[in-house]
Amino acid sequence: MGGGIAVSSLLPFSAGLAMSKTIPDGKVKNTKNTDDVYRPEGYHLVWEDNFDGNSLNASEWFYRMDLKMSSAQRAENVKVENGKLVLAMRKENFLGMEYTGAGIVSKRRWQHGYYEVKAKLTNVDGWHHSFWIQQGTGFLTYSSDRLMEIDVFEMESTKASNHNLWIHNDGWKSEKKGWKSVPNQDLGFDASDGYHIYGYEYTSDGITFYVDGKIVHTINATEDEYKHYAINLWLTVIATHSDREGNLPAYDYYDYIRCYSKDPNAKLPPKVEPVQETGSPIYIDSYDPWGFNMGDYWEISTEGDSYYGKNYYKWKPRKSYNPSRDWALFRPLIAASGDYEIYLRWPAGEDRSDKVPLEIWYDGGARKDTSKFINQREHDGEWVKIGRYHFQKGWNNIIKLIANGNGYTVADAAKFVKV
Repeated sequence: MGGGIAVSSLLPFSAGLAMSKTIPDGKVKNTKNTDDVYRPEGYHLVWEDNFDGNSLNASEWFYRMDLKMSSAQRAENVKVENGKLVLAMRKENFLGMEYTGAGIVSKRRWQHGYYEVKAKLTNVDGWHHSFWIQQGTGFLTYSSDRLMEIDVFEMESTKASNHNLWIHNDGWKSEKKGWKSVPNQDLGFDASDGYHIYGYEYTSDGITFYVDGKIVHTINATEDEYKHYAINLWLTVIATHSDREGNLPAYDYYDYIRCYSKDPNAKLPPKVEPVQETGSPIYIDSYDPWGFNMGDYWEISTEGDSYYGKNYYKWKPRKSYNPSRDWALFRPLIAASGDYEIYLRWPAGEDRSDKVPLEIWYDGGARKDTSKFINQREHDGEWVKIGRYHFQKGWNNIIKLIANGNGYTVADAAKFVKV
């Protein structure tokens, strides 16, 4: 998940996809489509998903499946029906969260071009609606190699939106970073009243944001100043306030997503699909694109030489536990149901917590064990056996480290061994 993929290196499109397609050269030469909405000049439509058919085109999209803020995102909350992508918001207990949200993430990483969605968003309290762009698979939004983020819209209320740009040339903890944000702006309409078009133009000079064909903001960020990356497209909704009871279930609707290039002969970028380990044992490192999730910006560390993989995360103790951020978890993809032994590993130290509570969800998330604790001042760089549990096939078995001890909590690696 490191560097980006330039448009100049795009690979040929794979034919035969039912719900997304390329546009043959010469079909779209104008800056207005039949809806009379303005697009920046000189662009040609090269790929779109109109969400036809009766299911998501899984060859093009990942499901967002993280736990974040007040919700767990579920593939079951994503539907394609009546020519629309439908993202559901629900009040339900799932893997320790009170709500469930939804989202999809493109498998292709896009760089310079013009991109837009047509969407109708539901106005319900406590939810965060977003069309945003960042490298990832939908499993973790705070990854250690987080390099660039574009927020085309971020809506807590469907009457106002943020438009943001993050660029971190050396990773998001680097001093060499740029954070350019537009304050929450009145859209001039309620996005829940009907469909509107939200777009952004990404060029060598920076980002320009569009709403219904009108420029709403431009952020200057040249390639001379920052490295420009190729990044994944995200359409998501998550719960941000568990103390607000909205009228649920509720739904966001997307009519289409379109990708344009100034090169009339542009080919599609390749799909980036990290391997999901499913054998036995299953190892999950905190650096991995699959299987690791944390609640907030934990501190990245490479101190010492006993950690597993490329780095590890640690969380400074707080006065009180915040269930939205003070945890990290490991979540294996189980290919065959059965009994599994769980092991954790960490670099030990005197500043660590000597009693880290664990929360283990097993039987596909149907049962929970909160009786286990680990002492992270001991067992430096060792695989420590936590216990044996029955795991159901799928993603819904987890081991969660709760960061409310008397020192740093460390999230490094986990191992799952089928018995």
